[in-house]
Amino acid sequence: MGSLAVVVVFILSTILVLGLVAIGVAIRNPKRVWSRVVGAIIGSLALLAGAWLALIDVGLGARIFGGVVAIAGAVATGRSIRKG
Repeated sequence: MGSLAVVVVFILSTILVLGLVAIGVAIRNPKRVWSRVVGAIIGSLALLAGAWLALIDVGLGARIFGGVVAIAGAVATGRSIRKG
């Protein structure tokens, strides 16, 4: 059971970091092309990871957490792809 807890902590930590980086990218609004590409990739990963967590059969708190990360990923992806 201990190793399962470590795996769960690793997965949730990864999703949390992706969400925080996606929020940072969304606030910053990158201007350079390579920054936009990296922002779009990070945002897409956050969107996918958050959507996965929101859609699996887990508790309500994890679903809300996944939804918030998915929304942050969608906003970051949109701002990275959109010009200006």
